[in-house]
Amino acid sequence: MKITMHFISGTVLLLIGVLLFSCNLDDFNLNKLAATTNIVPKAFAPLAYGTFKVSDFTASPAPADNTPVPVAGLDLSPLIISKLGTTFSNAALDSIYLITLFTNNTPCVMEFELSFLDNSGTQMGKLLLSGPIPVGAIESKIKFPLGPIDQTNLQKAALIQMDFKLFPPASGTITYGVAKTKSFTTKLSFYAPVTLQNL
Repeated sequence: MKITMHFISGTVLLLIGVLLFSCNLDDFNLNKLAATTNIVPKAFAPLAYGTFKVSDFTASPAPADNTPVPVAGLDLSPLIISKLGTTFSNAALDSIYLITLFTNNTPCVMEFELSFLDNSGTQMGKLLLSGPIPVGAIESKIKFPLGPIDQTNLQKAALIQMDFKLFPPASGTITYGVAKTKSFTTKLSFYAPVTLQNL
């Protein structure tokens, strides 16, 4: 019994010694936790999400089903998204990004242009261009950094317009009849690091 008690006492003393002498109290600087400069939360605001068939959009010029998608591309009618009810304060936002996750289930290479519109449908500021999105791309991330002028235009905009374009793949041809039965998905959101000391 005495041996067991000595063993338990020795173990407890050893554990206490390890705990006391293995901790460097300088590593626990609680003042750092109070400094907002070391904390940069990130804000996300989803704006729009949808899966669309190519046939949901009118191609221009209207091709016959057996017409190959031209090398110069085939324009589709625009997708217009209302921004009303979506607002933000840029007092604590040094930078804002408009992010699109794009899934291309069509047999064509796709591109889109994104623009901000006022209530009358007039474009505000520059076009944001996606660049080519390859066949089979899954949630391809396209990140548009918005500068101060872009942020002002975004604040004032009532609508966001996306114009899509189809191109044939690198090898072979695709007819419009095949392409129009396929779909693509777009997820649109805002992303911004927040500077807490500016709040």
